[in-house]
Amino acid sequence: MANMQDAVAVVTGGGRGIGRAIALKLAEAGAAVMVSARSANEIEETAELIRAAGGRAVACPADVSDLDAVRNMLAVTEAALGAPTILINNAGGGVPNSSGPFEKIEPEGMTAGIERNLLAAMHISGLVLPGMLERKCGRIINVASGAGMLGMPYIVPYSVAKTGIIRFTEILAVEMLGRGVSVFSMTPGNVNTKLTERMMPVLEQMIAAPPPGTPWIYPPGHELEECGWYPPERAGELVAFLASGKADCVSGCFFSVHYDEAEIVAQAERVAAEQLYMLRIPTLNGVEPALYYRQPADVRAEAEKA
Repeated sequence: MANMQDAVAVVTGGGRGIGRAIALKLAEAGAAVMVSARSANEIEETAELIRAAGGRAVACPADVSDLDAVRNMLAVTEAALGAPTILINNAGGGVPNSSGPFEKIEPEGMTAGIERNLLAAMHISGLVLPGMLERKCGRIINVASGAGMLGMPYIVPYSVAKTGIIRFTEILAVEMLGRGVSVFSMTPGNVNTKLTERMMPVLEQMIAAPPPGTPWIYPPGHELEECGWYPPERAGELVAFLASGKADCVSGCFFSVHYDEAEIVAQAERVAAEQLYMLRIPTLNGVEPALYYRQPADVRAEAEKA
């Protein structure tokens, strides 16, 4: 699948912005692409852009929170393009009543935020995995966020869900070792999309009035435009790199548009030995996994021997 000519990719949230850029890059690399999102007109535009460039693509509307709709979308994928070999869990984002000071967030907002940004990706992954395992061929890429790495105030459901996505990626990657399926999480960085436009009031509030004593990524008075906006195409390039198989030796790791992905792969042995690019809790004695936890490098070596 290095050149992805035989790959079939499913991209959720592929109607615009980051999802569209990812779908276009995968198609450019040779993959046939299922573009899915809630907005039928937007995903059809993405699919048409791929077809106009000579690629293969179909569009199927689906809300990732609706399992029946997701099952239908996957059935359409298999009928039109073949069995999925690449899954990009990109759909997510803010939901109503899920941001602001935690004590003001309604339970419904918390539930919806976790469902859209974590449970949906887990459900879809569970639906495609049996086929990938049967064929011993598959890659799952979960779009996370810097909010999953840092304790970001005012967006608790979103931040907690994205942290969960990173940890889910790590765990699933260990379960998949030696079985032909690789799993990654990544962040597209700050991208100027409709989602960030909707979140801008919250971001501005965090910049203007961070909780007392909370170190914040943006210092007071800092303009968002100075914080390093990335074009969505950079996220597309990173996802295409991960989907190509070039990073399979570091399955489970968290990638970012800020990082040099080729260098991470080049130092795969160190990455595995030191558990780099993973969620860990530093202690006074360094980073110490629980005693019962086997190092990913050890599990990988055992799987390769088997």
